[in-house]
Amino acid sequence: MTTPSASHLITPGSTLFSLMTRHKGQLMTVSTAAGDVQGILTAFDPAYLTLTTDTNQTKYVLVMNIASFTFEPAY
Repeated sequence: MTTPSASHLITPGSTLFSLMTRHKGQLMTVSTAAGDVQGILTAFDPAYLTLTTDTNQTKYVLVMNIASFTFEPAY
């Protein structure tokens, strides 16, 4: 198991922390090597994101595994 480096964490004061705080509750798509996950950003932690999918499943995505992410426009 690898330990995430500081650059792979969502810590207070970081750009990622500000971004996730601003978009909490919005729909987002996260791409990893295992595939894409889409859901509402319900929570985040220094090491992972919590998304709730349209089928009401909770998905956890390790921050260090994220290749890219996008937030969907608000309606």
